[in-house]
Amino acid sequence: MSIPFAGRAIVTGAASGLGRAITQELANRQWEIATVDFKDSGDEAWVALDREVISSGGKHLASPFDIRDGSSWRELANRLKKEWPTIDLLVNAAGVGATGEVGSLPVQQWQRVIETNLLGTAIGCETFLPRLRSQRKPARLLNIASITGLLAPPSMAAYSASKAGVIALSDAIAAESQGQPSVTVACPGFFRSGLLDSWHFTQAMERREAARRMKKTVWTSESVARFVLAATFRGQHYVVLGRQARMLWFLKRCTPRLTNKLISYLYHRCKPDE
Repeated sequence: MSIPFAGRAIVTGAASGLGRAITQELANRQWEIATVDFKDSGDEAWVALDREVISSGGKHLASPFDIRDGSSWRELANRLKKEWPTIDLLVNAAGVGATGEVGSLPVQQWQRVIETNLLGTAIGCETFLPRLRSQRKPARLLNIASITGLLAPPSMAAYSASKAGVIALSDAIAAESQGQPSVTVACPGFFRSGLLDSWHFTQAMERREAARRMKKTVWTSESVARFVLAATFRGQHYVVLGRQARMLWFLKRCTPRLTNKLISYLYHRCKPDE
C-alpha cells in the first residue's frame, strides 16, 4: 500500500532531520500535520517548515513543546479533539543521542537521552493511543528506533538502551492493540541527517567514526522517510534499513555471542584518541 493522500498526522521532531523529512513527505500528499518540536515557534526552522508544508499543499498546526512535558501533550490532545474528527497517523521521531563508554558518560546525558527518546515517545503514546484505539477509521503508529536498539554497539549504551526501550514499547502496544492502530517500529542504521548536531560525544574518535559512517551511507533523511512511511501503510512491524544493519541483525538472532565479538572487534580497531 502506498502513502495515501489527505490524512491527519502528528509528527514529533518535525523541525529537523527525519521528522522534518516525514513531515514533508506527508505535506506533498496534502496531509494536515500537527508538528511537535522543542524549538521556539519563532525559530527559523519553524518558519521554513511552515512555508514548506503550505507550499506543498499541506496544512500545518505548529506545536512547539518538549515531548517530555506531559501537560503539553494533553493540551495538544484537547486541541485536536476539537479540531480533528480523526487521527490517521502518530509519528514519534524526536530524538537525541550521546556516545561514551559506560563509566565515562555523565549521568545528565543518560537522563537526557532516556527521557527524550523513550519517555517522550511513551508519553505521546499514552496520550493518543486511547483515541486511536477507539476510532473506527484505521489508525497507524510509527515509532522511530534505531539499529543500535537491536545490536547495542560499544560506546552507545545510553542511546541503545533508549531505542531498545522504544522497540519493546512498540511490541507491547502492537500486542495490546491487535491492529488498531497498526504499529511500525523503524530501526535505521546510519543515514545523513542533522542528528549529530545535537549529539554528545565523549571522545573525538566517536565523532570521527560517526561522521565517517554518515558520509559513507547512501541513505538520507528523505529516502528513509519515504521507506518507513511506505512500510507503515503496508502494516509492516519491524523496518530495518541498511544492508549492513540487516546483516548484523540476522547474525545476532542466529549467533548472538559471535556477533557481539565481531562488533567488539570492529569497535576496538578504531584509532583511540591521542
